[in-house]
Amino acid sequence: MTLAAEVGEGNGTMESRNGMPKKILVVDDTVDFRELLTAVLEHAGFQCVMADNAEQARLIIEEERPDIVLLDWVMPGVSGVELLRYLKSKVTFAQIPIVMVTSRDREEDRLRVLELGADDYLVKPVKPPVLIARIEALLSQGAISADGMIKIADLVLDFKEQTVMAGVPSARVELGRIAFRILAFFMSNPDVILGREAVLRQVWGGDDKVGGRTVDVYVRHLRKALEPCGHHHRIETIRGQGYRFLGSTQAAS
Repeated sequence: MTLAAEVGEGNGTMESRNGMPKKILVVDDTVDFRELLTAVLEHAGFQCVMADNAEQARLIIEEERPDIVLLDWVMPGVSGVELLRYLKSKVTFAQIPIVMVTSRDREEDRLRVLELGADDYLVKPVKPPVLIARIEALLSQGAISADGMIKIADLVLDFKEQTVMAGVPSARVELGRIAFRILAFFMSNPDVILGREAVLRQVWGGDDKVGGRTVDVYVRHLRKALEPCGHHHRIETIRGQGYRFLGSTQAAS
């Protein structure tokens, strides 16, 4: 079934902090697909802007600062992967969620993009309910239903502010949304072996297109982010089972 054929009722409008609808940048060199994607998103209550190449997309991102970017891989000139690498290397843009939307369906392609920092990966043709659900999951500031903070030694995760602080003096740990959710799951279940399937259910809702290797990629991202403050040692890989997050004060020493 085509994208257009599955456009249903809108899911309501997600709003930015200024009360305006969330802004989504759709980057794709195929006019029909780009316009169909935009129609689906606007029907769901989002505000959309479009670009047909990476350079145009970069200018829009610099000028308009979208809430999320849907990015094609293969485009004339600069590829979507090159634009992804550029954006994730810049502090100003690194926290903007980027979803690669591509016809490439090989697992090695998915893993490559996730290694570069993409927040999600969708294969064309995309079903509108799946697209909207994945976007709302990325944009939601309350994706993990909990209030307050979790603290293990000097590692502090704040659900309300969606921040992680660590060290003495305390400094912010920069995490993408998915890495944040994984850390929240780990810190909420210290010293418990958590299988990859459990992480998949918690973070991706059991999406059958996301596999255990994707979990491994994001755990590597998480370890790398925690390394400067010394808390990367808390994440233990349990061969054949999954991961365990150590809750003891001494674990990060």
